[in-house]
Formats: sequence, C-alpha cells, structure tokens
Amino acid sequence: MTRLLTRLRGNRRGTSLIEFAIVLPVLVLMFLGGYQLSDAMACKRRVTIMNRAMADITSQYRTLTEAQIASILSASTQIMAPYDTDNAKVRVSQITVHPLGLLFKIDWSRGRNIDTRQQNTWYPIVYLPAAFRRPSSSFIYAESSYDYDAALDKYFPATTFSRDLWMLPRRSSSITIS
Repeated sequence: MTRLLTRLRGNRRGTSLIEFAIVLPVLVLMFLGGYQLSDAMACKRRVTIMNRAMADITSQYRTLTEAQIASILSASTQIMAPYDTDNAKVRVSQITVHPLGLLFKIDWSRGRNIDTRQQNTWYPIVYLPAAFRRPSSSFIYAESSYDYDAALDKYFPATTFSRDLWMLPRRSSSITIS
C-alpha cells in the first residue's frame, strides 16, 4: 500500500485535468458575461437607431395623417428586431415656443406602447434645453425606450435603455397632423 501511494504521489499526469477543472467555471462565466455584454450593447445601439429614424422621418413632413404617424411609429419599432418589438416604447411630439420665449407647449404627441404627452398646455421655458428656447420656433421631440431583459436574468439584471432627440422640421416651420 505504501508503494502505491508513493507511486501516485509522484505521478503528474492528472495535474492538467485538475487545473482545467478549476479554471473552467471562470472561463464559462467570462464567456457568458462577454456574450451578455455584447448583446446589451447591440440592443442599446438599436434603441439609438430607432429613435433617430423616428425623428428623422417625422421631421421630413409638412403635414401628417394619423395613419402616417402610426406607420412611422410602427416602422421605427421594427428596427429593434430580432429583439421583442413589444418592449419598445416610442413617442414623438411637436413642441412650440411662445413668441415671447418664456413658455412652450406641446402641439401634438403620439406614442406607441406609451402614453402621449399632455397637449396645448403652456409650460415654463426652463424645462427646455437652452438651444431650443428660440421664440416662435417649433421642434420635433422623439423619445424611445426599451426594456432589455437579459438572457441570463438570474445573473444580470433587467435594464431600460432610453434615448431622446430634438430635431427641427425640415420642410416647414412646423408639422401639422390632419
């Protein structure tokens, strides 16, 4: 029995297997974490693209119908594919600054999977970014968010990616909805 123990103690053939067994969980965790991080970054980028597309398309009109605005909102959420488009929340509004430059109001607001903003109520100008406080001007304000649920939600928490974007109407001073 002593000879067997002495022989096994000198044997180094299983050392690599034991080291690999110790390192394997760390490698798997690093792989899964890297995958989850790159997937979350791709989702966040899609939210940015979705928001930009919605604002860009809306700003190119002079007048919009309800069907056109609904189509723009629907098309912009399709950018989130292959992610679940039902988790995408988008809203586009037109904001007009009062001629005296002290107040602003929301002329119209439309959203998908989110409530619209209160319309035709005057608000103090301090709520607008400084660059958008020009008297008698109108702006398109696009908002989007996405509730990202990680594939490994036991280890990675759910998070919400959101973006907003201000744009000038391109073909007229304001956009009307008919």
